[in-house]
Amino acid sequence: MTGEGLIKFDFYCEDKSAEIPGKLFGIINPARNKLAQMGLIGQYTGRLSYGNISIREENTRQFYITASGTGKLKKTGKEHYVRIVFCDIDGNFCRFSGKGLPSSETLTHHIIYDICKDAVAVIHIHSRQLWDILKGRIPATPQSAGYGTVEMVKEVAKLFEKNRFDNEKLLVMEGHEEGIISFGNSMEEAMNNIIRRIPAF
Repeated sequence: MTGEGLIKFDFYCEDKSAEIPGKLFGIINPARNKLAQMGLIGQYTGRLSYGNISIREENTRQFYITASGTGKLKKTGKEHYVRIVFCDIDGNFCRFSGKGLPSSETLTHHIIYDICKDAVAVIHIHSRQLWDILKGRIPATPQSAGYGTVEMVKEVAKLFEKNRFDNEKLLVMEGHEEGIISFGNSMEEAMNNIIRRIPAF
């Protein structure tokens, strides 16, 4: 997993003082900390952090996402989220506000919100157990698509062309070892997609 967690797109910060609103923080942060407690967001021994979570800003195309490198934290605060204002997939660029830097998977979160208008939450976890179980059973991006790349974003978009995701909003990233994405029309749905699939929980 060499290079895991590195940001592969250009970015520009509009406002370093911006902070996630209390209402959204109250929804996303308990979910994020539960995933960290379960080891689905975290840090590999001697390596960079993994996993991220986001929530859409109501009635907009913007969303808040855990900042880059926060996976290692057991608990996060408001300062650990950034607001994604604008993304340009072809230009491999995003504009954001907040104290940290945007997660390396920001553009993947963006394309899901852009395509799935009802999506409220997107979660990217790492789980070898669940990854092995789901490969070949649910929609998956190809091995050729690396994490945080424009190719990955476009492959996720292709999955939506082929699948309705009516019954289960979950996909595997075959080219991103242990990577799984869940999304939902609520944070509860996005979380339940994951939790009900892990035997230990």
